[in-house]
Amino acid sequence: MAVSRYMHPRNIYKTPPNFKKLALDYPEFREFVTHDVTGKVSLDFKNTKSLRCLSTILLKKDFGLEVEIPLNKLIPTIPLRINYILWLEDLLTLIDNKEKIKGIDIGTGASCVYPLLGAKKNGWYMVASEVDEESVRSAKSNVDRNNLQELVQVKKVTEDVILKELVQSEEYDFCMCNPPFFGNVQELQPNSKSRNLSRPKPKNSFCASVNEVVVKGGEVEFLSKLIEESKELGMKIKIYSTMVGCKKNLPQLKKLLREAEVCSFKETEFCQGNTTRWGLAWTFCSHFDLKKCPDYIKEISRKTKLKEPLSLVLLDESDEFSLNNARDSLIKLFNGLKMSVEEISRKKDVIRYFVYASANTWSHQRRKRREKRNGNSETLNSSGENDLSVQEEETSGGKSPGKRTHEDVDVIGGNLVKKLRITSEDEDVFFKFVASLKLSENKVVLELDCISNDSNREYLHQILQYIKNNLKVLDSIE
Repeated sequence: MAVSRYMHPRNIYKTPPNFKKLALDYPEFREFVTHDVTGKVSLDFKNTKSLRCLSTILLKKDFGLEVEIPLNKLIPTIPLRINYILWLEDLLTLIDNKEKIKGIDIGTGASCVYPLLGAKKNGWYMVASEVDEESVRSAKSNVDRNNLQELVQVKKVTEDVILKELVQSEEYDFCMCNPPFFGNVQELQPNSKSRNLSRPKPKNSFCASVNEVVVKGGEVEFLSKLIEESKELGMKIKIYSTMVGCKKNLPQLKKLLREAEVCSFKETEFCQGNTTRWGLAWTFCSHFDLKKCPDYIKEISRKTKLKEPLSLVLLDESDEFSLNNARDSLIKLFNGLKMSVEEISRKKDVIRYFVYASANTWSHQRRKRREKRNGNSETLNSSGENDLSVQEEETSGGKSPGKRTHEDVDVIGGNLVKKLRITSEDEDVFFKFVASLKLSENKVVLELDCISNDSNREYLHQILQYIKNNLKVLDSIE
């Protein structure tokens, strides 16, 4: 399931890269893309070389960085790295230092991508640690290639310690870490017992050396050691942070942070493409609270979380004939309310419609009939019918209708609905919603749902109440 809508709001890759344009602008990228009969350009994510080319092209195009990545080393996915950098930016707004930010990247890898991005994008002073000699040489070469020696320093460290040999008399604003996620080589396999069976297989090719992704005890043991060292170092580093690869490990790691008596800690999600990773940050400084860092993921989730549709049982029968009868009666009711109905999809057990109202025609029906019988000229138009478009705007507080446009609809009732082409571009739309008729558990059930979270859900309740009140006048639903 794509999770890109939960990306950090400042991540430039919320809009995915245009592979066609990249292929036109960068000849080295062109050989890795393919075209289908419709002209759509796609990339083979199972090809390690194509993944490397994509990462190097994005670093060049969007950040002006020339980076060489060995094929036998970890190939960084740039949207994920930017998510982490942006989260650090948010965390660093809580500390006093606003000018010379100093950070440590634990296990920088051959690409040295985090320090390069931090230095190039934000002017951070970075120490990049690495245990592998070949990766140290490659990282230094990438620093030199981009003339960032004054901002980025690559240091070889031993495997025995994580931070302590780096932090002597110096103090740092933050440290960051992309730890090895796995405890053994067997866990790398898609059919590993450690992998949830409900999870889909990885879409990307595996592109890393074993020592970059495997460590004894897995990420929990590695990060337990990091937390232990952070307790010794205390406020020498203001904000400790790490990526976490497995969500199930978060409770145990947070328990360790509480036992270490940190002053505050904060977790987040890094969402990109079809992958989610987690971030965990903590501090021993009491003059700021990491929990006050903005939580964009929760804000986006609250805005995008779809509410359950309103439902009503119409018939205690469950065959295709009764479904069609209910459909005919419902359309008759909608037509009586001067609503337009457009079929979205039809299956044996479910029919879905878009329904459009040019005015609020469902409220205060008794008063409207009474006024019509009394010949109230103020509420009748020239044809002798209620002037609903004016009257309802006054009585229901409805907003002025806007012109119909093409709407993007992501998910309705758990079903993906592509762009809707509205048949009448000139007709005004006051309110639009989805009506579904389903055969469910020996019943015909009507479901009403808003097209977006911005819709006035109160109208949906009013329409459902109108349907309840008028079931007795429907020929097929009595």
